[in-house]
Amino acid sequence: MTYLPDTPEIKTLTEDLPETVPKIIETVQNSLIHVYWVERYGEKFEEDHTSVLSTRSAADILRQVYKQDLKNLQEKRKQSEKPIGNCRDFTVLSVAFMRENGIPARARCGFATYFSTQDMKLKYIDHWVVEYWNTDEQRWIMVDSQLDEFQKETLNLSFNTLDMPHDRFITGGVGWQMCREGKADPGTFGIFEMNGMGFIRGDMIRDLAALVKTPLLPWDCWGIMLDKDIKDVELMDKVASVTQPATQRYNEIIELSEHPRLKVPEVITSWKGMEEPLKIKLSEVTEKI
Repeated sequence: MTYLPDTPEIKTLTEDLPETVPKIIETVQNSLIHVYWVERYGEKFEEDHTSVLSTRSAADILRQVYKQDLKNLQEKRKQSEKPIGNCRDFTVLSVAFMRENGIPARARCGFATYFSTQDMKLKYIDHWVVEYWNTDEQRWIMVDSQLDEFQKETLNLSFNTLDMPHDRFITGGVGWQMCREGKADPGTFGIFEMNGMGFIRGDMIRDLAALVKTPLLPWDCWGIMLDKDIKDVELMDKVASVTQPATQRYNEIIELSEHPRLKVPEVITSWKGMEEPLKIKLSEVTEKI
């Protein structure tokens, strides 16, 4: 169930983890600050402020937290004391903490509907959330672990972020189907200046990889994602069908994740903020998400 290594710094940080999902989410929110919310919290960080934005595994995120001298994750801390992360980092850390407590959990990649404003062309914003298995209710429940009380109030959210409606976060596969069926404009899916079916395809394949616990970042690309044109539409339709919210099509997910055009290779292409991408050898990352 758990993928966190049994090392002294990790043990120190996780020995007093809470056991309930709401408290786990609070712990994660007490450990990181989202890069796009720093100024809204009234903070201004120097360039050398600790960041986990390019950190792949939950264990390595925790190692950065530990270096910041945040040894007790339950101790309430100021926003200025938290390492900078993004939605994917909040998600990966939440998944790891849930698994530490025996709660099946997984990361999901797709698009949020609640970050867009009326003046924005984009309506579905690139985002990551958590799904965890509720044993009592026998269902996967979606949680946005980034959204603390300040963010929910700022965004004027009225839905339960600890049991999210599936029309508020759209998995990559749902976004693909919406656009294929003419129910949405591909140009309204993305982030910043990036949008379109190619972007949706990328999120859908990252979601497929996340469902089989592969470590990755939002700007990692491989295989079919590197094609400029949309090809293999029938294959993409299959991926979309098995990566729906709360999916339990486990055998099909595993089978598709091994497809030569979809499988995460040993070396991937990573684009973050660069004109020329980096080639990353994934064997250097030992912990799964």
